[in-house]
Amino acid sequence: MKKIVCVQFKMEIGDKNTNLWCTKLKWTPFLRQINVCFTLWGLFFVSGFTVGTPTVVIPQLIREANSTSAVSESMHSWIGSVVGFSGACFSFIYTFTAHFFGRQKTMLVTSAITFVASAFLYFSTTAIHVFYSQMLYGNVTGAAFTVFPLIFTEYSSTKYRGIFLTLKCATFFWGIWTANVIGIFSHFKYIGLVGIIISLSCFISSYFLPESPYWLAFNSKFDECIITHRLLKGEDENAEKELSDLIFKLKKRIQDKKPKIFVQKYFFNYVKIIRQPGFYKPIAISSLVFLIYHLSGKLACAVYAIELMKKLTGGEASAHVGVLLLYGASVLGMYAGSAASRVLPRRTMLFATSTVGVGFLFSMAIYLFLAKLSVISENPYVITVLLVGYSLAICCGPAIMVTTITGELVPMTARSFSVSVSAALCTTYYGVIIKTAPLMFKYFDIHGSFLAFGVSCSVCIMLAYKYLPETKDKSLYEIAALFEEPKEEMAEIKLLQNTAPKN
Repeated sequence: MKKIVCVQFKMEIGDKNTNLWCTKLKWTPFLRQINVCFTLWGLFFVSGFTVGTPTVVIPQLIREANSTSAVSESMHSWIGSVVGFSGACFSFIYTFTAHFFGRQKTMLVTSAITFVASAFLYFSTTAIHVFYSQMLYGNVTGAAFTVFPLIFTEYSSTKYRGIFLTLKCATFFWGIWTANVIGIFSHFKYIGLVGIIISLSCFISSYFLPESPYWLAFNSKFDECIITHRLLKGEDENAEKELSDLIFKLKKRIQDKKPKIFVQKYFFNYVKIIRQPGFYKPIAISSLVFLIYHLSGKLACAVYAIELMKKLTGGEASAHVGVLLLYGASVLGMYAGSAASRVLPRRTMLFATSTVGVGFLFSMAIYLFLAKLSVISENPYVITVLLVGYSLAICCGPAIMVTTITGELVPMTARSFSVSVSAALCTTYYGVIIKTAPLMFKYFDIHGSFLAFGVSCSVCIMLAYKYLPETKDKSLYEIAALFEEPKEEMAEIKLLQNTAPKN
């Protein structure tokens, strides 16, 4: 057993000298970060059910009722898309809970509501029951774009942050794959049972999580902030640099803080913030990254996977095999992308894989169009190969990079509010695309839909290529400096780092 060592450190905050004693536990900071991430990965796994459940639950409800009228076409699209619209509402709710009550308490609320949604799914017998379950599951979708990116970026070191964020996307697709496996080989209620078990374990785990050092600092709890930051991230040069940046910023914020009445603080102040380049520029760029992913059509194809595969392969059994194969390729692509993210820049990965994915979209559109004109014969194996290549490309890049990049781009000014705006945009995009996808497939056919996805995604790629900065291995304050930090202030930060007392 390693010897427990007490480390004394001293940091000056404002005009007050604070002596703190911290017990350095035998666990490494990396293992503490892993412990936090496992809780988040569990909830991301359950959030995958929101995409996988509609794929299998609709056919089961129709078979049980022995009538296609059991689930109308409108209800079918609402079951798939309500998650996005309710997620937009929950993202604003979680903004305020994360801001006023902290990240850890918000995680408890998220786990509890996810537990209720899973229980609702377990006892569902009609389409309207599943609809309400999906609406409640929107809570974890909203949290996935608000609280979860904050926790990943605030709790993890810069050298681990990228792989933690990318692995959570693979966990999300494992959730989709698991929901499809359960729904294909057994009753869909067991999806809810798995969700109950995981959400309950996440609730228990969340109870023991530490509070975010960033939230503690923003609430002037500097002693707890320093202790928590060093427990989570250690005391190496990069961690101490990040900590000194944080303390410097908050010390300056306290000095400049002026008393304001409620309306000024929570309305007019936000209006002023929204007009600043440091706010709207990263939000606009984040929207482009979101659109690259959503307009690639990956999630739309995931929600309506069985219907699409039936049309493409011509049989239910082959459609089920094709769906599981595609999700397997998706997970494989995400793990490959997670490994590549350790060495490749964010921009390189995003644009290279997005371009390849768009290339597959155009290839499928041309192939299916020529097959429709009887110029070539339609071969299900060729279609499967193209779909697998498309899934690998999108999941290796945009699927895992979207929350990584947007989580890093979130402005430091009014951070919680910024996250809610970004999350509301993303979940709304998802809801709109999933709701309108059946109409696209109906009126444009599959080849026309793939062409539309490819063209719109290409436009977003070109715009993002022009405006998206590189964020790999940069602290949150260094990224914020790309948009708003004046050179004089950055010089002050470096001066503080150079003159800070060493342990």
